[in-house]
Amino acid sequence: MNAGVSAIVGLIFGACLGSFAATVAYRLPREISLVTPRSFCAQCKRPIAPWCNIPLLSYVVLRGHCARCRAPIGFRYFLAELALGAAGAYLYLHFGLLDATVRLAFCTVLLIIAVIDYDWRVIHNVLTLGGIFCGFVAAWLLMPEVGWKSSLAGFSVGAGVLFLTGALYSLLRGAEGIGRGDVYLLGMVGAFTGVAGALFTIFFGALFGAVGGLAFAFWGEAPAPPEAEIPQAIAAVTGTGTSDTVAAAEVPLLGTAVPFGPFLAFAAAVFAIFQPQLLNWYFAG
Repeated sequence: MNAGVSAIVGLIFGACLGSFAATVAYRLPREISLVTPRSFCAQCKRPIAPWCNIPLLSYVVLRGHCARCRAPIGFRYFLAELALGAAGAYLYLHFGLLDATVRLAFCTVLLIIAVIDYDWRVIHNVLTLGGIFCGFVAAWLLMPEVGWKSSLAGFSVGAGVLFLTGALYSLLRGAEGIGRGDVYLLGMVGAFTGVAGALFTIFFGALFGAVGGLAFAFWGEAPAPPEAEIPQAIAAVTGTGTSDTVAAAEVPLLGTAVPFGPFLAFAAAVFAIFQPQLLNWYFAG
């Protein structure tokens, strides 16, 4: 497969995964099946015709509106398709087929986690705990840049450092500073990307979080979770295992509460996509 074809395949596949990620991020916290009903408009609830559900193109042709009721469609859907489409094109140009596919799937899960945590302040265990196992298997069999030893060590470092940081914060401040969801997220990141990826994500996730906290402090806080839509299983945290603690770790900065998960997810995605270049730059420097 030549470079041009690889980029096109990666773009199309990534854009489709972006559409899927946005759908999962909408349905999972609302406890709507991922299988049925078929894609529908959030405003009028009517099914979306197949020709209106083509990643990237449909949003542009329809100018970001539902074809039936003309209600606006969130721009995040287009951004999700564009981001994963661009990531797919890049990955399929610079990695082997299986390695690139694993990294793109990992970025898809990270995007789902980031959107849900931003909207709802919750990170679902089904994504992170399942991701830890998948990350270990993928690193062992499909990702020669990582390998099973670094995957196992990365899980231990990622989850361990964040857990100890949260425990120390709770001891000193008497309040939860880092939720379990972020600990599991870092464990998943380490399982997929190894020790280097876990450390990169911790450092740059904190850096991005500080910058994001400043931005929200000066230009407005992150939106509050849509409590009227929160299912009882999430609102009460019944321990059914469907989700982790509501109001997972937030970055307190200048009195502004900002969810930490999106910044960790963004840092992890950057490392997954540019891992060889980042490692070469670091060790060469």
